[in-house]
Amino acid sequence: MIGRLITAAVGIPALALVVWMGGPVFTVVVAAVAAIGAFEVCEMARNRGETPSRVAAVTVTIVLVLSALVLPNSPTTPEYVPLLAASIVLGILAVVLVFGPIQRWRTRGLGITLVAVAYPGTLLAHAPLLRGSEQGLEWVVFLLVVTFSTDTGAFFVGKAIGKRPLAPTISPGKTWEGAIGGFLAAVVAALVAAWALGIEVSVPLIVALGALMGVVGQAGDLFESKLKRLAGVKESGRLLPGHGGVLDRLDSIVFNLALVYYVVAGGVM
Repeated sequence: MIGRLITAAVGIPALALVVWMGGPVFTVVVAAVAAIGAFEVCEMARNRGETPSRVAAVTVTIVLVLSALVLPNSPTTPEYVPLLAASIVLGILAVVLVFGPIQRWRTRGLGITLVAVAYPGTLLAHAPLLRGSEQGLEWVVFLLVVTFSTDTGAFFVGKAIGKRPLAPTISPGKTWEGAIGGFLAAVVAALVAAWALGIEVSVPLIVALGALMGVVGQAGDLFESKLKRLAGVKESGRLLPGHGGVLDRLDSIVFNLALVYYVVAGGVM
């Protein structure tokens, strides 16, 4: 608990400062965090005897995130087009190389390296783009508030009344009651955050976005839990005392990050 408190006391102000600054500083910090996340994925895989390339995963991840500084943005080629294309291609290649039925196309080491880039690399690459969008600061704060509220709501409701397991083979501690609590917390937090931050979006759209984030964020949490279970580890790393690794803190954020970015960039909001 002391470790968790110390990490929070240092990490939260640092996070707030970097988000407020935006620009190249924000992008570089996100690139560093994404690189650590990619390294953690490789380390988890190596724990099971796989051979991903940590150097390649970290290098490509950094390049992907830093590409936000030079991506074009015009009415015909918005910046999300190349990033979306890269995300899809990397995801498909990773799946084919890890699970492909044709042996000569199946290279698990390369496939897992691509997994390390696609998650969290391409997902976190959306962060600088979201921060650089119109009302980018407000949207990043909105993302963090709603995601943290989801986690908090799921935790406390699950502890208080949770009885029915949500995914016992993946994360035995999670319950349906907790998941519903997190979902409701996301909707309420979305309404409050949008009002407090001055985000001018209709109530139905904000409720819909909050509901989606409540589902996607918890799915991201389960996804990372599945990776750890496959790797036979309890935490993705030891960088953050009392919290585990970077992925243990980002699991609910990274998928919501991409969701919010495409909703905003696509003109839905």
